[in-house]
Amino acid sequence: MPLILILALILLVWLFVTFKARQRVRDCRWRENHEKDTPDGRYFVCMNCGVETFCPDNLPPPVCLRPENRR
Repeated sequence: MPLILILALILLVWLFVTFKARQRVRDCRWRENHEKDTPDGRYFVCMNCGVETFCPDNLPPPVCLRPENRR
């Protein structure tokens, strides 16, 4: 019986962490803006909220960059 409770608790914690991680990027749709690219990186625009950002690693941001008061 205690083993089942421990497994259920682990499952609930895992589900909570997974849900929170997905919630941060759920609505973001990053598109490259090649007009503003530089040799040092790429420029991205979120099609959902309009946030613009420069990424030196050439990859879109892994999380939503929209300010907290606009979420």
